[in-house]
Amino acid sequence: MKVRSLSLVSLFTTAMLAGVSRAAAIPVSVDVSSIYSIQTYNVGEKAVDQTHLLVDGVAAGKAIDARFPQSGTWPAAPKQQPIENGKPLEIWKGELDDGQYAVVTISLMQGKGENAALNKQFTGKLTAAASPAWSKPTLASDDEMKKVATDTLKANKSVVTKIKDLYSREKNTDHFGGQFTLVVWNHGGKLMKRVDPVGLTFGEDNGVDVKIYSKLKLTRNNVIAKNEKGQWEMVQLEPTNDDSTEIRVKALETEMIPQPGGNPVRHVTDYLIGLQVLGPDGKPVTWTTEDQQNNEDNIHVYWNYAD
Repeated sequence: MKVRSLSLVSLFTTAMLAGVSRAAAIPVSVDVSSIYSIQTYNVGEKAVDQTHLLVDGVAAGKAIDARFPQSGTWPAAPKQQPIENGKPLEIWKGELDDGQYAVVTISLMQGKGENAALNKQFTGKLTAAASPAWSKPTLASDDEMKKVATDTLKANKSVVTKIKDLYSREKNTDHFGGQFTLVVWNHGGKLMKRVDPVGLTFGEDNGVDVKIYSKLKLTRNNVIAKNEKGQWEMVQLEPTNDDSTEIRVKALETEMIPQPGGNPVRHVTDYLIGLQVLGPDGKPVTWTTEDQQNNEDNIHVYWNYAD
């Protein structure tokens, strides 16, 4: 009788522990919630870009490698938003057990995206550079999560600083429009997250010289968006929306375009990409910008990351 009772207790305890383990898994989904084309890569008063997203990374040890849309592109112009607020695009969805994490790198591209081999080369370089940062199957501390985020950022930056070797106007390829990385981690049943834009990858922050960056920063008062009445108006947007459920990365390039028989023309490509992370209740989590840099003026203030 004693042996039988112990067996039943053991089975009951095992079942309970298994139930706790299953309950510890957190469902998570990652959405690109908006894309604003502030100034197009293509030149001209009525210019329209063709845009797409390249997504790579790892989730609970499994590789992420996707393109959105899967075929074709989204047209983009100041009054033609590829992804509108209220109509988010889900780019990753899954479950994370206690300690497991996902790293999702999102690269915005302008162009038809027809050169699949070139895109594969680009995302392959990102994965090869960043994969050592993902060697731990689970994380156990805030410091470990920070290391995954910062090591991935460093790896991605090493690729993006040489982006013109792959994509350039001179080579008549697609155009790299910007990049940021999300790390999401299940820490004892609590969802932790962090976004790191790839930052300044060419040139200097201030001024109007040639540069490439993806940052958390204020826009100028030059974003065309619809108001509550559905009318277009010029607005200035912050790195988060009013209820802090969307984090926005500003992706900009200033370049000098050669002209036949004339001086080069300065051109700016400027986009804003919004991201939302939805937790177990299916609602978007809130964001806080941290580590403010550069107090020279409001336009040049930026934040290195958000969590």
